[in-house]
Amino acid sequence: MNFIPSIVLSSVLLLTLTACNSGNDASKPKDTQTSEHSNADATETPPQSEDDFPPVDKSFLEDETYNAEEVTEPTVQEQFEVRVRREESQYSMTGYTDLLNIMSLNDAPTTITGVLINRGNCRSKGTYDYQNMRYGSVAKVYLGCSADYVREVTITTSSGLTYTYNF
Repeated sequence: MNFIPSIVLSSVLLLTLTACNSGNDASKPKDTQTSEHSNADATETPPQSEDDFPPVDKSFLEDETYNAEEVTEPTVQEQFEVRVRREESQYSMTGYTDLLNIMSLNDAPTTITGVLINRGNCRSKGTYDYQNMRYGSVAKVYLGCSADYVREVTITTSSGLTYTYNF
């Protein structure tokens, strides 16, 4: 009895899709990849010859004082100190809490967007103080596994970089 509404809904959907299909499409082959490629070919611009482009100034290549290293932008490197510990807690039933402390060693404010513990095999119960971290500030991650079993921590920051720490 529970399947009847889903069957009715499926048949209505098929009828709607069939009704939307025009009669002109019946003579075309059913290969959708061919029809997509033919539409893409029709909208492409014709190839341009080398004469259509303006000349490029290549004098900077001949200049000996030009240094390619000066042009590259320095990558943002963020540093963290990661410690895993177990501390006493009067609020837990076991009498202790497993905790991951992430200390920022960056002068610029940093925001942690993700923490992956043991490649996702150890969950976290909560993360606190992880936004706008300046030098010396500590983010706390409460672990869902024993601190003794933590072997790898991967930190993702708002700059899009990922850092992995092994213990």
